[in-house]
Amino acid sequence: MKTTRNLLRVLLLSSLLAAPLARAQDTGFYVGAAAGQSSYREICRDFDSIVGASGAFDCQTREATGGKLFAGWRLHRNLALELSYFDFGKARTTGTVSGAQAEGTMTTKAAGLSAVGLLPVTEDLWIFGRLGGLQTQTRSTLNGAGLASRDETEIHTGIGGLWQLSRRWAARLEYERSSDIKIDLISLGVQLGF
Repeated sequence: MKTTRNLLRVLLLSSLLAAPLARAQDTGFYVGAAAGQSSYREICRDFDSIVGASGAFDCQTREATGGKLFAGWRLHRNLALELSYFDFGKARTTGTVSGAQAEGTMTTKAAGLSAVGLLPVTEDLWIFGRLGGLQTQTRSTLNGAGLASRDETEIHTGIGGLWQLSRRWAARLEYERSSDIKIDLISLGVQLGF
């Protein structure tokens, strides 16, 4: 009887100690980095506006190598707040302006804050969506000459998947979109939890 009571006490104490540890896996601070392909969906229309000639730059989108750094706090199993810094890379396009070849380049960097909602699919696989704001800065050149930079505040959305590789490490695949500058980023990254 005394052995049973002691065993019950040990089990009760173990479960009380294990509960905060289990919760700690679902919450806490994390950092990470991701890289992938960014698509400048409006680059040709933007350069058409700059030169004042519709159709001078005839393209749909232009791709570049982009990436981001992020840090977040998982407040709850299903909710995190995340700070992000983006470098969408440099996109190039060519066109014809007044019968002459023209080359335009565009680089965009951004920083933002998002709320991230997470839902488990399995114990190690999660899907997530984001909604937040970005402060963007776009610099453009036309035939090597710098143009005025453009700063904007805009809506930042995204959807992705998180695969928990271990207690601290996770892999992320994500699609993100900025509302006004119309740049998309598809990235693969790693996340380290603390």
